[in-house]
Amino acid sequence: MTTPPDPNPSPQALSHLDTIAQLSHGFKNGEPGARQGLLDACRHLIAEISHPSENMLQLLWAQPAHLNVLWMATEVKLFQAMQSLPPSGASASEIASQCDANKNVDPILVGRMLRHLSAMGTVRETGPGIFSHTPTSSAFAQPAYQDSILYIAENFQPVHQSMKSYLSEHGWQNPDSGVDGPFQHAYGCKGSSYFDFFAQQPEIGRRFASMMDMWSRGRPRWFDTEYYPVEERLIRGVAETDAAAPFLVDVGGGTGHDVEGLREAFQGQLPGKLILQDRPEIVKLASLGPGVDGMPHDFLTEQPVKGARAYYLHSIIQDWNDQVCTTILKAIVPAMKRGHSKVLVNDFVVPTQGAHWAQSKPLHLLLRLFSLVSLGRGDLANGKQRVWIGNSWPVWGQGTAPRRSIGSCTRARA
Repeated sequence: MTTPPDPNPSPQALSHLDTIAQLSHGFKNGEPGARQGLLDACRHLIAEISHPSENMLQLLWAQPAHLNVLWMATEVKLFQAMQSLPPSGASASEIASQCDANKNVDPILVGRMLRHLSAMGTVRETGPGIFSHTPTSSAFAQPAYQDSILYIAENFQPVHQSMKSYLSEHGWQNPDSGVDGPFQHAYGCKGSSYFDFFAQQPEIGRRFASMMDMWSRGRPRWFDTEYYPVEERLIRGVAETDAAAPFLVDVGGGTGHDVEGLREAFQGQLPGKLILQDRPEIVKLASLGPGVDGMPHDFLTEQPVKGARAYYLHSIIQDWNDQVCTTILKAIVPAMKRGHSKVLVNDFVVPTQGAHWAQSKPLHLLLRLFSLVSLGRGDLANGKQRVWIGNSWPVWGQGTAPRRSIGSCTRARA
């Protein structure tokens, strides 16, 4: 039986090829956005030219197996075992001998894991049965990446598996509650937010916070000049420098990756201190430098820090329905100094067409309190959108997909 010939490339495939050719030149010359655009164009090309059966096998066989192998590799410390390998690599037996000694992992099993990791591009096969690190597998040896793998594979899979039964019980209606969603359905904690659940399960909460830290790595920082003009919009206009005065409050800021990045980028230039707020069990995990204070705070209650230049909410508003978001924002208003304080909302802006996978992924739709709320300028088929962010607030930072933007507002003068 002969293999049927490949069909002629579609107009869409030819368009993607042209885009790749154009972006390749920009990528070679270090043009901003070229790398991300090239990644997106390559993904679109692969999807366009793959046969349906190829797509099906990739989705149902390769990708689920990849996550499971990552999970097993994390459990046996395979990525740590590969850290000391020479560039030429090592055999599966040699790598297995460096894995977790308590597991006594079978070299044959390690070899099977490495073959799939190689097929998926996570490790590199440098010769028959010889494997070496890639930048990805090297990063996967770091704690934040390990925590991310464990959280998704071990703690979040029950949510995916319960999605069908949850929607069936709720008449296939769009979830619009932060305390009665697929997460609560999976873990039997209806009436509690997932933050309440994390308080009762601190190890899971720690993994989640670590994953959020990992998510911010390698991405544009909100205080980058091309993203949000911190010097122009925040530092200028502050009458005097007072190291004890609050400059920026990171509301629900996790373990502090945003405020720490801001501190490092503007050392000696910030006219006041930075304050990280989150739940007590999260704040205690933060490693904060000089000029940054950690403060346990529930953002549903009144903001205790008065008169800060900015109150910054990163991936907070997208988590909650309108009723809760109103409570969050109203809790900040009494603390704001008229004509001085700003609220900064840093969230995804979902386009009316062509949403990036990072904006539409099930993790975003499920994990974000399962109320399926995003920020945008138009209709979104699989969720609600708040159009006010683009219509009433100045917006900065819209760029290459996936777009995150910062909306800013001040308290009205009396």
